[in-house]
Amino acid sequence: MVPPPSPQSSLFDFIRTQALLHEEAHRIRELLFEQLLASAAPGASEQFPAGSQEEVLLGPLRRLQMLMLKHPIVVQAAFCALVAEGRRFAATPEGAAWKSALASSPLLQQGRRLWDALSLNIPEEDPATVLPSAYIEALFQAMGSAQLEELLRQLQDLPRQGEAHAAAR
Repeated sequence: MVPPPSPQSSLFDFIRTQALLHEEAHRIRELLFEQLLASAAPGASEQFPAGSQEEVLLGPLRRLQMLMLKHPIVVQAAFCALVAEGRRFAATPEGAAWKSALASSPLLQQGRRLWDALSLNIPEEDPATVLPSAYIEALFQAMGSAQLEELLRQLQDLPRQGEAHAAAR
């Protein structure tokens, strides 16, 4: 925290310093997520032929997954709102017909698998949930792990691994 302005400095200087610190913290956060994304699945795009539909889809899907991880509170709120709206619609005669028709849909099953992979099953259906408990549970499980030192080392090494991966491209 930056101390309040002294009589020699102006309030403008204090506000400008705060804004610069905020912007730098935001830039560092964005770089960290980019590095984590790059190191999360090195070489995964090599599994698909160049120019294939799957290879083209992989980039946007990874970005979507990273956005979901970066903004869990937003994802949680949107998820709860969609679940509630879906349940309200399913309670109507038209919604019940759609629910029955979609219940055995292979496309819907594939969509569910994709959602589970992208969201890592983190959002919860409880509308009172602000931050999904999966984040809190992961923290407590890590704190109690006999391999905590190794976990910390791996977490600290991720950006360096991402840099090595980026340099190899």
